[in-house]
Amino acid sequence: MAGSEGSFAGSTKAPFYTVTNGTSDQVTNTLGGGSVTFNAPSGNVALIINGDVKGLQPNFKYAAWVRDLTGYTGPSLTSAPSLGYFKLGTFSTNSQGNGSFHFNILRSDLPAGTYSLQAAVNDAGPDDPYIGQTVVATQKYTVVDVG
Repeated sequence: MAGSEGSFAGSTKAPFYTVTNGTSDQVTNTLGGGSVTFNAPSGNVALIINGDVKGLQPNFKYAAWVRDLTGYTGPSLTSAPSLGYFKLGTFSTNSQGNGSFHFNILRSDLPAGTYSLQAAVNDAGPDDPYIGQTVVATQKYTVVDVG
């Protein structure tokens, strides 16, 4: 699956897949457990990102990254501007290795447009600038229209 065809307004769900070499540029076709939903509502919130992961390391801290949020000016823990990647926050897994994350991106922080998004979950290091290794990611790309 090389990418998603067409663009979607509203809610779009993308499953997580395993990766090789710790990078979201090498996503396999093997389901990794869990998914992310991108929702582009109307109003003050331009994009809602809800993710759930399953089967990761228990009681471990992970970081949620989203690419390609080109033009995004809102808060993030760190970013990789050349890739349009933003580390939006961290979450911890429970004793079964399951966890979740939720982010609201305000309309004032993200220009209207069509975005080819990819979500990735990396291990979270001791500080915010830490990038870490990707453990699961969505396929490139889920196309979402943000109004």
